[in-house]
Amino acid sequence: MSLLRPPPAPSEVRGGACADTLARRLGALELFSQVGASDLGRLAQGVRSRRLDPGESLWFAGERASWFAVIESGVIQIRQMTPTGEGILMGLFRRGEAVGLAAALEDGVFPADAIALGEPVDALLIRAEALRHALDDSLAVGRAVNRALLQHTVALRAKIDIVSAGTVPRRLAALMRYLIGRFGRTTATGSVIVDVHLARDELSQLVSARVETVIRILSRWQKAGWIASRPSRIEIMRPDMLERIVES
Repeated sequence: MSLLRPPPAPSEVRGGACADTLARRLGALELFSQVGASDLGRLAQGVRSRRLDPGESLWFAGERASWFAVIESGVIQIRQMTPTGEGILMGLFRRGEAVGLAAALEDGVFPADAIALGEPVDALLIRAEALRHALDDSLAVGRAVNRALLQHTVALRAKIDIVSAGTVPRRLAALMRYLIGRFGRTTATGSVIVDVHLARDELSQLVSARVETVIRILSRWQKAGWIASRPSRIEIMRPDMLERIVES
């Protein structure tokens, strides 16, 4: 059971957004871009929209997975709590990606908490029953589900690759490389901006290291001019040096 406190009442769109609007929003996401209008319309009958404030939960571990979510904007972190109350960050998911899909397909429970990271998150919540009906009738929806499950597997495998990279500096450099690939954008000066706000404790969870160790390494890299902490983002000026650490 999660030790996080229940969130305030969510901001949701139930009857206000009509099904055809929700269908268009689904179709605008890469995950459903190859699904036809009629299939999207049927799927949209089981969709509602929700906005999360930073730090607000989409669900808690142990809740019944009667639905799953596709992210329209922002980043969702998947976090498991240990028996001692320590949070373990398992993965980060971005626009166009689905979270909670496997649990919903199994008609099970969510195995971990899903929380908005650093900024507001807009998500489309899809009832598992509506998805199962769509899967019975549409090969395109089936292909979309397969892509979503593959994306989830790739994201979780990245966590394994990071924590198995070796020493803490190598793990942290591997994490930075992962963040560059998933969330980075190159500036005119050649540096890379990672538009994800991760606190030091969240970085330490992703690399399975002590917070003090992570802070010490990041401070060393900042003094060397390799990275800089910006409001709600990380700027990486020398990704080549981090790559050398990973490959050393």
